[in-house]
Amino acid sequence: MKTIICSVVLSVVMIGFAFGSGTGDSDAEAMGEPIHIGIIGPMTGWATVYGQNVARGVQMALAEVDGRFNDRPIKVFIEDTKAEVEVMLTKLDSLVQRDGCEIIIGPSLGHEGDALPAWAEKNPDVTVMVGYSGPQDMTMRDNQPNVIRAGFTANQVIFHFGQFAAQDLGYDKIVMVGQDYAYPWGQAAGFKRGFFDNGGEEVKTIWHPVEMLDFSSVMAELQNISSDYDAVFYNGSGAQVLAFWKAWEQFGMDRMYPQLLGGANVPDVPLLSQLGDGFVGVYSSMHYTDGDTNPDNTRFRTTYFDQYKEYPDAIVLQGYDSMRVLLRAFATEASIEDAEALRQAILAVTIDDSPRGSFYFDAYGQAVQDVYIKRVAEVDGEFMNVTVKSYEQQSQFGPYDRYQNEYMSTPPDARDYPSDIAEEYFTDLVRYFGEEYVADLRRNGGWR
Repeated sequence: MKTIICSVVLSVVMIGFAFGSGTGDSDAEAMGEPIHIGIIGPMTGWATVYGQNVARGVQMALAEVDGRFNDRPIKVFIEDTKAEVEVMLTKLDSLVQRDGCEIIIGPSLGHEGDALPAWAEKNPDVTVMVGYSGPQDMTMRDNQPNVIRAGFTANQVIFHFGQFAAQDLGYDKIVMVGQDYAYPWGQAAGFKRGFFDNGGEEVKTIWHPVEMLDFSSVMAELQNISSDYDAVFYNGSGAQVLAFWKAWEQFGMDRMYPQLLGGANVPDVPLLSQLGDGFVGVYSSMHYTDGDTNPDNTRFRTTYFDQYKEYPDAIVLQGYDSMRVLLRAFATEASIEDAEALRQAILAVTIDDSPRGSFYFDAYGQAVQDVYIKRVAEVDGEFMNVTVKSYEQQSQFGPYDRYQNEYMSTPPDARDYPSDIAEEYFTDLVRYFGEEYVADLRRNGGWR
């Protein structure tokens, strides 16, 4: 089934598609000028799901309005980045110059997102709604007015998970194993801040090549240090999650580490059925809980399952909500062809019926939204994530919202920044936030 679906998505790459009645020339003549929207992301290779599922979400939102806005059909062009930055930049140019797209949804990977602001600065008349890409600086230090994200940042959804691990789970030292590229670095940075600010002592990071599938050496290292650490946090996605878990079970790691924690993409919906019973109980955090029973999510899950025979994940949600934001903005008095007016209309949108809960945009073009601590559970024979704890209306600065300037004065996230050791972390924190901020943390035992 998955192979068939993939081929359908790829069949529209380069040529585009449009919804509409297709009932004849008279209907076509009655329609207005088509609105061209590009979707860009990895449609082939190791990260296919991150492009493909965004495209599915966009198509799902368009199907709800019969693929048009008023009398104007919406024509969508899909381009494959192949998870390569240079390819992405070329395809962005093609969407604009060849296909006439003034609105683009994407990209979906961290390293793609890091390269987007420079392209956006050179193309100020193109409005970009970020797909699933999570680097925080896209909508922070490197923000461009034509880049807006209805999704999440790697840090935004994990600050409080670090606090949860330190205070609710009572951990002092954690080993974090992760893919060595921009998005996991952001997840690590956000987790460390929450963990150290609230009493944690160490997050030992072990980075591995992005596409690595043999984790035997990692498991051997984890075995050797098991007496020194409370839990393991896996910070990866896709096939690497499956390979990591297979090795985890083969090496009997649950006897050494009673709890496994996961990054935002670890307990992803398409993976859960392949991970098995042993994965029940794994904690993670995100801005969407797939097992939420609110009416909007129930409808979203049912509609998607009816079409694809599987349940949607946060990636599908991002395409879906991004397109719905655009449709809400189109419905204002702003002209779709007036880029500045359209952007202001987008920033004024509040979505109160998203499957994830309500959200709106901050001054940087980033969604302010609820964040959830989740736990994998088996419900009525289905594996899903259920909410353990909620943090309402979190900005991209999370608990640092009152310290935005101080936060942005720190260096950008990197594979070795912030430090793995709390003592070194706090020495650095004093430099940017001041001694009183750190003293306040210690007086209060963490965030207030």
